[in-house]
Amino acid sequence: MATTTPSTAGRLRPRPGVNAIASWESTTGLAQAARRSVLALVEAGVPVALVDYDYGAPRAPHRLPAQLRDLPRGRPYEVDLCFLNVNELHVVPEAFLRPEPQARPVVVSWFWELSCLPPDLVRETRRVDEIWVASNFVAEVFERHATCPVAVVPCIVGTGADESGADEREAVKTGAGGALGQAAGTRRALGARRDLGLPVDRFLVLSSFDASSTIARKNPFGAVEAYRRAFSPAERARSVHLVVKTINLAALPEAFLALSRAVSDVGGTLLDTEMSDSQLAGLTAACDVYLSLHRAEGFGLGIAEAMFAGRPVVATAYSGPSDFLDVAAGCPVGYRTCAVDAGELRFNPAARNVYVAGETWAEPDVGEAARRLRMLYEHPRVRARLGEAAAAVARERFSSATVGRQMVERLEAVVARGVTARGATPGAPANGARAGRT
Repeated sequence: MATTTPSTAGRLRPRPGVNAIASWESTTGLAQAARRSVLALVEAGVPVALVDYDYGAPRAPHRLPAQLRDLPRGRPYEVDLCFLNVNELHVVPEAFLRPEPQARPVVVSWFWELSCLPPDLVRETRRVDEIWVASNFVAEVFERHATCPVAVVPCIVGTGADESGADEREAVKTGAGGALGQAAGTRRALGARRDLGLPVDRFLVLSSFDASSTIARKNPFGAVEAYRRAFSPAERARSVHLVVKTINLAALPEAFLALSRAVSDVGGTLLDTEMSDSQLAGLTAACDVYLSLHRAEGFGLGIAEAMFAGRPVVATAYSGPSDFLDVAAGCPVGYRTCAVDAGELRFNPAARNVYVAGETWAEPDVGEAARRLRMLYEHPRVRARLGEAAAAVARERFSSATVGRQMVERLEAVVARGVTARGATPGAPANGARAGRT
């Protein structure tokens, strides 16, 4: 089944329907990206049906928006779009991935954070017909192994923040925000601070992550250390404040205790709680600076969300965020490459099956990050200028309409190529086609 839309040449072309496969109520970042992607496809006029696949990830029913709950279920359409990650697809039997007698093309949306792919995951690339990734960093990894096209389709940013978009843009333009009482420049931002019990009269630094996404990779302890170096004890007591927002941390007692102590030692606030999109957007809008000293990111959704909200970002200049974070729109932090240390994965033991010891990721320069935080604290005009530039980048490149158009173009290309009964894409290159690179 397909709808038709006018092409740029004035002719009608098919708009394929999609069977979207994911763990739809999951709290993972990939599930969040999946929900936004499907909403964008629906807005673009693509027929979508949902297929739920529960592989054991944490779930929260309220995460599934009403617009998606009302979509049909099953697989009536001609393309299967799968939002199960490369390290999750192995639990999906071939009979589910390619049910007989249909021979639908299988498109996957995958995230990856390291510069190489383990052999057991390379095998998963042979099971699909096109791979969508969120950044050029990830594309280069999969292109070395895949026999199907690899396309860069970035994450959609801003859903949940749109209702305050006008206020946020005005705050950015006027340079609202500051160390004492002008933090976000909007009633919404101050209200978010009050609702969460955060000080309304301080320079607020926000760092956020999902503990199930591997603590060593997200590196919250590095962020806490950068904050500690940037500000004196007197400043931390009176004029600045650190907020570390997490989810799923309570399920890791050793990590929860260690991070709680680290945040408490600098007088900060640890929030390990489930939030709606709107609440998360409010928290992001309430901060003055967003901080991420990650060791590797497939995209960097938290970074992009902060930029969308007009907040300057201090973040490691490595992997996915390098596509959109530069000195014109933020504060990239230098790094050295280093080997993954198995000991650092102790908080997430299962991660050792994904991030193999000896593989490469980044060690950010904590001292440089501290200097960037200090500069932004002392120079509100620089902060406002960078925030305005960041918002322009994120709103232009990661809006639902922009990414929706990219997805439609890729789906049309998949259908145009066709698919064999075995699922192999006819004419696929022997090694890593580049499709839709930015």
